[in-house]
Amino acid sequence: MSINTALSGLAAAQHDIAATSHNIANVGTIGFRGSRAEFADVFNASPYSIARTAVGSGVQTLRTAMQFGQGSVVATGNTLDLAIEGQGFFACEPAVGPNSAKPEPVYTRAGAFGLNADGVAVNASGQKLLAWPVSVEGDALSQVPGTAVPLTIPLTMGSPVATGSVALSVDLPTDDAMLGQQAAVPPAAAFDPDDPATYASVTAIPVFDQNGNAVEAAAYFIKTSNPTVGAPETGWAVRLVVGGEPLTPAEGDLSFDATGALAAGSGSLSFTAGTGKTYGLDLTGTQLADRSFEVNTVNQDGKSAAALTSLEVDASGTVWAAYGAGTPVAMGQVVLVTFANPQALRQLGASGFAATADSGQPVAGTAGDSGFGIIRAGALEHANVDLTEELVHLITAQRNYQASAKAMETSNSLMQTIMNIRS
Repeated sequence: MSINTALSGLAAAQHDIAATSHNIANVGTIGFRGSRAEFADVFNASPYSIARTAVGSGVQTLRTAMQFGQGSVVATGNTLDLAIEGQGFFACEPAVGPNSAKPEPVYTRAGAFGLNADGVAVNASGQKLLAWPVSVEGDALSQVPGTAVPLTIPLTMGSPVATGSVALSVDLPTDDAMLGQQAAVPPAAAFDPDDPATYASVTAIPVFDQNGNAVEAAAYFIKTSNPTVGAPETGWAVRLVVGGEPLTPAEGDLSFDATGALAAGSGSLSFTAGTGKTYGLDLTGTQLADRSFEVNTVNQDGKSAAALTSLEVDASGTVWAAYGAGTPVAMGQVVLVTFANPQALRQLGASGFAATADSGQPVAGTAGDSGFGIIRAGALEHANVDLTEELVHLITAQRNYQASAKAMETSNSLMQTIMNIRS
């Protein structure tokens, strides 16, 4: 009997040491909740036993109870590192295969999130952070359980527009000595972008394709005629090369009057690519000048989708994203949940928990509501484990184990003595 009692003490002390060791091992784990082993005595009595002389039968482990006290919050500087100050859990959607049924959410205090390639906020386990849908002003559109969706922050915003027209204003030299490598006026050979002798000057121009991607493009200027007494106009030709393809001019060239200004009806050109795409080139403001080639202005009507430039999360968990130079817009409001009995949650590992019948159904809300903590962005909650306390407890558990081992040794010694008497 006494050996069984001592054996239960050894088992209990071993369980206590295991729980304490687990806490110590995870002292650096983000969002980790420490636990403690809880025990109760074993007392067997019969109707015929004398209560005042009855002796207990050892100890039993009742449960390993999780502790949900606040851990220390440490700033990280990463906007999507989120910490909860107060009650609540983040709700996450587990990573599953494409043909799997929708899984039950995972609840966690570990708020180390980042964006994956699709712009979805995920943690290191691939679990997606759930958020309430919101208007662009940040007002939640629904807080009904089941309507929360993974927080998605597109890396670009808006639709791209292909370039259709370019406005370019330049100063062209009047002196043939400033024509670069152009061999003659007009050049003896046909225009070739790889032969500098066939043009006087070149400048890059901005062009976007239908997907908003920048395309290499340039405008080439060729002097075609000098003024004479009978014809005081100066002639220039313009050629476009887009994506390495020289484009065919649909009409006319440039003509400048004796003052160096564009002649009436000159300056608006059109070019057609092999795909049939047409580019307009407006050279209004282009003039002749007694200096070398110079670009004054260049603009075009295409655009790419605006890229994500900044991200903020306020205390209520609303995520704001700014694209380009635009005003920030709300992307979603982080969901928080609480439980009537959080200690009954089932541990899943990786600082995650699942609801059980004993924990009660999750109560969803938002940060700052009654019963919910606030969200601090750019920070993480460390494990709520006091290392000093755990080390002291480890020493105590070790001594309890040693004491139970000594009790077993004593019981064994007594039994051995009895065996020796019989022999």
